[in-house]
Amino acid sequence: MKSTFSIAVWMMVVSVLLKMITYVNEWQFTDYERVAIFGNVFVLMTGVFLGIRLFKRKAVDKTTFFDDFKAGMRTAAMYAILMTAFVYTYYSIIDPTYFDIKLKNQLVIASENEMDLEQVKKTGEFVLSPFFQSTITLIGFLLLGSFYSGIITFLVRKMRGNQHTS
Repeated sequence: MKSTFSIAVWMMVVSVLLKMITYVNEWQFTDYERVAIFGNVFVLMTGVFLGIRLFKRKAVDKTTFFDDFKAGMRTAAMYAILMTAFVYTYYSIIDPTYFDIKLKNQLVIASENEMDLEQVKKTGEFVLSPFFQSTITLIGFLLLGSFYSGIITFLVRKMRGNQHTS
């Protein structure tokens, strides 16, 4: 891959495929949905590594920790923005009944536990919406991306003996 953007696009392609496989096979409310979620986390981690690796290959001089960290975050940020747009589109257009079904399931659980159903419904309608989920996706991927960028930068520098990689 020749650019950070191409890495982010390929990351998104893999993540969209995972989500669409889950949707087409109607695995939304099964354990397979978790596989797609953790698959996205793995894709993010791999993309951050590839972004740092690409940056180090293009660098002429020795790079600093902060430069490597920024390279990883650049990839993570692009992926987060692309996935936020996809998540909003997915829950608004592709699978608009997902949150209705999820809210009904939550209301059944709440009634079994004798909770205030009106409050559960009110909270559920706010939290289980495309806008809220896409916002959480953006924040989550940015936070996770910064964590992975820091850890992977440290590991890459430690394993390579802090040398320039070509």
